[in-house]
Amino acid sequence: MSDIQHTRESLLLRLQNKRDQFSWKEFCEAYERYIYLVIRGMKMDHHDAEDLTQNVLIKVYENIAAYDYSPEHSRFRTWLSKICRNQVIDYVRKMNAESKRVENYYQKAAQMTQPQVDALAESEWKAHVTTSAWDNIQNKFRGNATSCFEKINGGQKVAEVAQELGLSESSVYVYFKRVKDHLIAEVRRLENAWG
Repeated sequence: MSDIQHTRESLLLRLQNKRDQFSWKEFCEAYERYIYLVIRGMKMDHHDAEDLTQNVLIKVYENIAAYDYSPEHSRFRTWLSKICRNQVIDYVRKMNAESKRVENYYQKAAQMTQPQVDALAESEWKAHVTTSAWDNIQNKFRGNATSCFEKINGGQKVAEVAQELGLSESSVYVYFKRVKDHLIAEVRRLENAWG
């Protein structure tokens, strides 16, 4: 058995059994450039090949313990090249799916007319200002005021809210109006400040 063959077998066995940093460093020095060249040979550009090389190394690290080293049946490089191929295929599929997703977004955006975009922007602006106003004022109230406001805005009847919170209906109305008035004032303030 040659020294190179012995060293390779020894390295693979050490990786499988120990996964120590020294063995891993030795493995990377021996195989990282080879992995990169295999991936480049599969028509990947430099940056993608560098990323994919790292992915392959991670896969090797994760799976080396299960690798069945039997040189008479299959060489280690064959196993390694299968990992390279699978990583490239997975990457290309992902990029293809991403490309289709981006194309789909583009088509949807291109189909929208400017008046539709304006209406959407106006609706989102109102929601943004109202949400910001609510965030600004809700901590200014104590007790049941914000609960009354949220429940009535959520569609509950005043009588239901009163019973649930143990309040009179007139108290629920007062709390609701107090919060609503502050919210309207804060919306106006933000509209003036933000234009």
